[in-house]
Amino acid sequence: MIYARISQDRARDGLGVKRQLADCRAEAARRGWPVVAEFVDDDVSAYSGKARPNYRRTLDAIRNGEADGVIVWHLDRLHRRPIELEEFVTVCTQAGVSDVATLHGEVNLNNGDGLLIARLMAAVAANESDAKSRRSKRKMLELAQAGKPSGGGPRPYGFRPDRVTLDEIEANVIRDLAARLLAGESLTSLTKGLQDNEVRTVMGKDWRTPTLRNLLLSPRIAGLREHQGQVIGKAVWPPIISEENHARGQLSTETGAPWIGTQGGPMREAA
Repeated sequence: MIYARISQDRARDGLGVKRQLADCRAEAARRGWPVVAEFVDDDVSAYSGKARPNYRRTLDAIRNGEADGVIVWHLDRLHRRPIELEEFVTVCTQAGVSDVATLHGEVNLNNGDGLLIARLMAAVAANESDAKSRRSKRKMLELAQAGKPSGGGPRPYGFRPDRVTLDEIEANVIRDLAARLLAGESLTSLTKGLQDNEVRTVMGKDWRTPTLRNLLLSPRIAGLREHQGQVIGKAVWPPIISEENHARGQLSTETGAPWIGTQGGPMREAA
């Protein structure tokens, strides 16, 4: 049985896991092991703790006696958290599976030295992932403090792919929507207008009320930089609407409570 995983597949082409599978198949052939199943988790981190559906299927296959050995490109493709290694060892021990082969050597989980090596490798992988996470968070804070955009995900509506230069057509759509919102038109009505006029999101989809609400309440459109839910300063990109108008859409002049769009009629205070 083969298991392959890659944490980030930015190109969405699956080439990373395809290379792992090819190498693992070659290793299985070299050993004379028939491959009874292949399980792949593409673009899924083993460190975040998020569900890895095909990793769970791998464990189930071992429990059910469907395979008597596992091949992975590297042991850190299976685990980057020691707690998951211990679960894997328990499942393999109960099923009588001891052969775990990698392209970097074989691990015998029934052998004391082999288990020690596996545990050390899991600890090293976890520390490496933790260090990467700390560096990434520090970089995100540095970018935010400088008012610069961060990468990842689709471009924001109203901006070109560099996330700084305005897309004037979309920016004008935002200005029109914001003006109508402040005049008392509901988010539901604004959303319907976008749909009727076939104005699409940056992903080419129809607008939905929650998506439009997030856009119009986003500090980004007022030229403000947000980090972890807090505005920390001005951004390097130009504002689409003024801070004053953005604040008017955010807060009620009477109570300071956030405003939300109702299903009909003007804006009202959130409960």
